[in-house]
Amino acid sequence: MLSRKVEVPLEVRQMVGVGPGALRFLVYMQLTDRISGVEDIELRPGRAYAYAQPSLKEKSIIGPMRGGDAELLTAHQPDVIFMTGGTAGEADDLQKQTGIPVVALQTGNFNKQRETFNRALQMIGEITQTEKRAADIIQFINREIEALKNNVPEEFIQSRVYVGGISYSGARGLTSTIPFYDAFEFVKAKNVAAGLADTHHVEGSNATTIDLEQLIVWNPDYLFIDAAGLTLSQPQLSPESPLHITLRAFREKTLYTLMPYNWYSTNYETILVNAWYIASVIYPERVSDFQFLARRKAIYEFMIGKDISDDLLKMYEGWKPLNRF
Repeated sequence: MLSRKVEVPLEVRQMVGVGPGALRFLVYMQLTDRISGVEDIELRPGRAYAYAQPSLKEKSIIGPMRGGDAELLTAHQPDVIFMTGGTAGEADDLQKQTGIPVVALQTGNFNKQRETFNRALQMIGEITQTEKRAADIIQFINREIEALKNNVPEEFIQSRVYVGGISYSGARGLTSTIPFYDAFEFVKAKNVAAGLADTHHVEGSNATTIDLEQLIVWNPDYLFIDAAGLTLSQPQLSPESPLHITLRAFREKTLYTLMPYNWYSTNYETILVNAWYIASVIYPERVSDFQFLARRKAIYEFMIGKDISDDLLKMYEGWKPLNRF
């Protein structure tokens, strides 16, 4: 990727992932046992893959988040470094500094960069001889998305929805949203913020901030809040907030929480789980609470090796109606 050519060993026994989302992809690929070191962010809680793979906390620290430390990486001597979030030049520099092959990955998204997402998995598979796992992940995700779309009634009134509290460079409040929220697309809900990709000149999969007045104008049928931003959203959710008398979602009690979309890059597995929860809220006659719980368990077990729903629920107030407001 990034138009670079890198020579890697035929057999990769030890590896590290540096940058946002790199380690998550290695966990998806069932490579935890071959991960020899981690960035210091792995000592902090909150990410699904880290709950599923507690041994990551016991690995050697190879530097800070967003790239590690060249000297520590050199001393550590993995067979290959998988890097995300960097430029071709940064990958070249790290390779020169360490003398270790650096494979730069672009992780893509579930939007217009789905092929990039798939290619990242396939590249890891080719280098680590786990091509079948990459193919299985791609097939699994395709089937989940197809199943979600098939659960939308043939005749339905498209619900107007909004999600706030989306994190970027830290936690954010209710007015932080995202024009392309994958989970809404999968259940054919109309994201009222979709037009921001044009008016705010941001990529559809990137977060942006709106004025509170804009949310009042949109007046969505359902209001979802990312649990990572719930605390910062409290002022707008309080009884004194004008939203209580202006938004349909408050009057009709259609406020719900979702698990975090981002935590050191995108939580792809949780996007799928959130989509099933949204489907159970919008189409309860088609997706039962039991079905949501079953798909949640299956997704986490397949993607990261363990159902860590209880761990997330201890950390975040997600997948719940917000009846207290």
